[in-house]
Amino acid sequence: MTVDLPIAVAMFLLAAVVIVVAATFLTTSADIIASRMRLGRLWVGSLLLAGATSLPELATAVAAALAGSAELAAGNMFGANMLNMSNLAILLALFGGRQVFQRLAPQQWLVAASAIAVTGIATLFAALRTDVTWLAVSIPGVVILVIYLVLSGVLRQYSKGIEEQSEEEEPSHSLRWAWMVFIVCAGAIFVSGPLLAFSAQRIADLTGIGASFMGVLALALVTTLPELTTTYTAFRIGAHDMAVANMYGTNSFNIAALAVADLSFSGGSLFGSVDISTVCAGLIATLLMSLGMLQILRRRPMKLFSLTEPSPPLIVGLYVLGLSVVFQLA
Repeated sequence: MTVDLPIAVAMFLLAAVVIVVAATFLTTSADIIASRMRLGRLWVGSLLLAGATSLPELATAVAAALAGSAELAAGNMFGANMLNMSNLAILLALFGGRQVFQRLAPQQWLVAASAIAVTGIATLFAALRTDVTWLAVSIPGVVILVIYLVLSGVLRQYSKGIEEQSEEEEPSHSLRWAWMVFIVCAGAIFVSGPLLAFSAQRIADLTGIGASFMGVLALALVTTLPELTTTYTAFRIGAHDMAVANMYGTNSFNIAALAVADLSFSGGSLFGSVDISTVCAGLIATLLMSLGMLQILRRRPMKLFSLTEPSPPLIVGLYVLGLSVVFQLA
């Protein structure tokens, strides 16, 4: 089917609108699930909500891998992780409040550390152009998935018994209602993923933008809309732990999704087929997450403007600078 540029852009925007609307209701239902089942906002934000909002990245990465575009698959994930940290910094500055880091659960650093670990390992595989398979199964993909599952189990264990530091009102809806809304919204986000992948690839072809840059910039901008919307909604309802855990948990899930895409790649391991711009995106994502974790560990009042310690403008500035470097390398 031939699709011209206006139609491709319209498809792109339509998918984005569906994702944003679904993500808004997704957060509300996830908060009810956390309250009704007493799972805690940290765990729900880092695993349940993060997994649901990352479904577009999973769909687009697997679709790109099946199409043989390793750079688009990896660029999408690393670029999304970069943008998630910039988005989180902006949302923290606007809605978190000066004492936001003191309000977070002590275990929040573990969510950040997990995201840093899996992203760093994936970046290392990409930098070394690791292309090792066994019985046609990519070893890097298996290693990343195992590490992700182990870290998720550790997080679940350490997040038990966390007392929410924000006052929670009794949910107005039942657990059944929450699960129904959550599943429907997650499904809507998942269905929009292939549409995003197709339209983004078509726009890249028609505009002449390289696949790697498209993955880092345009595709990341839209596919991170679920995280941006859910995190904003979480801050708005006072669920600070869920908001921060959602962003870092999403970054972890993105790399797990990249591992799934790696297992779907027919040309060996996709980590052996990426270019330097993708590696650079992974390094920048790891750096931005590390700066964010430093803020969590310090547990000090947030400074909106500081050149001596991590601050929202510094993280956003590094993101813009890093994105320009990736663009030049692409």
